[in-house]
Amino acid sequence: MARVLLIGLDGFGHDFASRVFDAGAMPFLADRAAAGFFGPAASTVPPVSTAAWTTVTTGVGIGKHGIVDFRRRDLANYGFVRPGRLVNSGDVRAPRIYDLAGRAGLRSFVLNVPVTFPAREINGVLVAGVLTPSGSDRGCWPPEFRAHLADYAYDLDEPAPEDLPSLCRRLEELAASRAAVAAAAFRRERFDLGVVVFTGPDRLFHRHYADVYAGASLPPAAESYFRALDAACERLYEAFGTDAALVACSDHGFGPGPEKAFFVNRLLRKNGFLRPASSLAPYALNVILAGARRLFGGRKPLPVDWRRTACYGLPLYMRWGGVVANVAGEQPRGKIPAAELPALLREVTDLLATAGGTGEAAAEWARPREEVYRGPATASLPHVIFQAPPGLVVTEGKGPGPLLEPYENALKVGEHTVEAMVLAAAPRIEAGGRAASIEDVAPTAAKLLGVEADGMDGKPLF
Repeated sequence: MARVLLIGLDGFGHDFASRVFDAGAMPFLADRAAAGFFGPAASTVPPVSTAAWTTVTTGVGIGKHGIVDFRRRDLANYGFVRPGRLVNSGDVRAPRIYDLAGRAGLRSFVLNVPVTFPAREINGVLVAGVLTPSGSDRGCWPPEFRAHLADYAYDLDEPAPEDLPSLCRRLEELAASRAAVAAAAFRRERFDLGVVVFTGPDRLFHRHYADVYAGASLPPAAESYFRALDAACERLYEAFGTDAALVACSDHGFGPGPEKAFFVNRLLRKNGFLRPASSLAPYALNVILAGARRLFGGRKPLPVDWRRTACYGLPLYMRWGGVVANVAGEQPRGKIPAAELPALLREVTDLLATAGGTGEAAAEWARPREEVYRGPATASLPHVIFQAPPGLVVTEGKGPGPLLEPYENALKVGEHTVEAMVLAAAPRIEAGGRAASIEDVAPTAAKLLGVEADGMDGKPLF
């Protein structure tokens, strides 16, 4: 049995990691990569941080743990009007690696993992991550650990600095703060498992993708940040104990941000799959009525004739979307008999592949949910899952208009891709790499710890 330190680097794709390691900007992690396993790892579909980090820490896919994006959606109520509440730790349907360690009597320290709020009891210490409300008294376990979180920030304050040097300096401060809290805990107590996630790379790449992630060389400010991040990782490792196994991974990679928006419900409406309640009702009036209903707590969606609507579209994350069938027995006013569902899904996947014959937009692929996910949570996901081509972002399309419109967002200059990174260095792990998945991270940690990992989708990296 080995002790394990798992370091998460949000958005730190394998292609970028390879470049900065080769350039000498992150010598500690580069040395660990050369000594052990280092390679690309497939992320979740969609590669959104809430879903991906849940997969990293559970070893199972979305169909088993149930987290697909940032919200828990009510698919029966035209999801873009009632988008649902933010996901939380109670929504995760699979045990995390630190739960399994705790059952085996091992103590864990967990810091900044997404979808861990509200913090729940574990055998050790847990400080929640992204989606933790600022100032909440439910962000850590045990509650008295809050005494060690003075001036600690759960995430980058918004509005974040726009210029690259200022943003990098702020991210350096966050990395140092994260490392200081964890390293101090490691010095106070010996833990068997440590899990620490740094979200800084993701925040940097979203805003400065072209200059930093895709650039031929790192700008000085970015190089300073990644050297500081590497030093923070080394500080954690030394405080945790250099006899431990080191596993590092990302949740996804990065590519160029979208240039156009694809309005999926406009496509479905144009082809007769989605029917408005009244084709004469002005779109602006519909939006005003929907806003009033939300303001006064109403539950009715935008005017849709559900008796004539076969399905509606639902964005999942950026290039990835879904289509929900209005199935009798599943939806309050379901129209489609269960026996007709397979034929409807074939029609919808064909439509997405051709964009109704317009040539304006097409899904790179569209598949029934059972071909993308496996597990009991699959039944709560859209019936069809699709991936749009690069350069598009899937958008609802609440009213009439073109299928495609220009899209510009200074916070989305770079966007997530499915190529993540995984690194593992321990005496039992040989140097090299192979095709891997982020599902393999938790089984690797479990095997190193000597705990059971039954039911995980991934496989150990050695």
